[in-house]
Amino acid sequence: MAMLSEIFQKPKPIIGRVQLLALPGSPDWDGNWDTLIARAEQEATALATGGVDGLILENYHDTPFSRERMDVAGAIAMALLTKRLKQFTHLPVGISILRNDPETALAIALNTGADFLRLSVLSGAFVSESGVVNSRLNELLHYKNRLKADLPPLLVDLSPQHLTTGIGQAANKQAQTLAHLLTLARELPSNFGPISLAISSQSLPPQELIPFKQQISLPVWVEHQTPHTEPDPWFEMADGLILETGIRKASALHPDLPPTIDMPQVEELVNRLRGVKSVSEMDPDLFLQR
Repeated sequence: MAMLSEIFQKPKPIIGRVQLLALPGSPDWDGNWDTLIARAEQEATALATGGVDGLILENYHDTPFSRERMDVAGAIAMALLTKRLKQFTHLPVGISILRNDPETALAIALNTGADFLRLSVLSGAFVSESGVVNSRLNELLHYKNRLKADLPPLLVDLSPQHLTTGIGQAANKQAQTLAHLLTLARELPSNFGPISLAISSQSLPPQELIPFKQQISLPVWVEHQTPHTEPDPWFEMADGLILETGIRKASALHPDLPPTIDMPQVEELVNRLRGVKSVSEMDPDLFLQR
């Protein structure tokens, strides 16, 4: 099975998040399929046109999130949208079900051809607004065997909100966070398959990323705030980036809906990360040369 980075066939891929409106079966589902589909297509199109290398589909607006399994109606809707957007953009697509339902994510991926899964927690537990969300690793392995399927590449979140054992006292908060992430990374099961780690750029300073990567043998992706420096240190050191904020319009097209993704902002951000100049930044004489 290929590693996550190999799916994109290019170094340092950049992934955008499609934050689906409330799905059927969730508390805020309004019964409007047309709006649900149109918003998903708008976000996916803006990200793809802006130059990202892949997408992550999230049931972002199914709040409050369940700590157990996703509603069946919502899972079917998410599968239909996954298939549609994968054909629509021709990009690799990952599935993320919040807070933590890896079995349903696996079922959606297998039935839609999705390329990878993003999991909030694989080992230990996670403190969320809904309480403590426990690992479902045992359930995932049993479900995989029942389906006679291989696991696709996994992108596993690590953050200070994760709970694990064996963490010593550290002299400062940054060192404690690093020790925490290292401990949790080492607890991930061996021979499990292709695993990459996802950390927030808020968890560690960029200079700690290289020592962290040297102490584990797993690729590390960074969920990144909009960079304000060039070159961007996170992009320089990470194996890939997940765009977090700074790419959404300041106001919604409809007052009852969240802001949509701003394609020019995505394009500007992706080009800046990759060191690609815009037309306005290029030497005008280049266009006069034959």
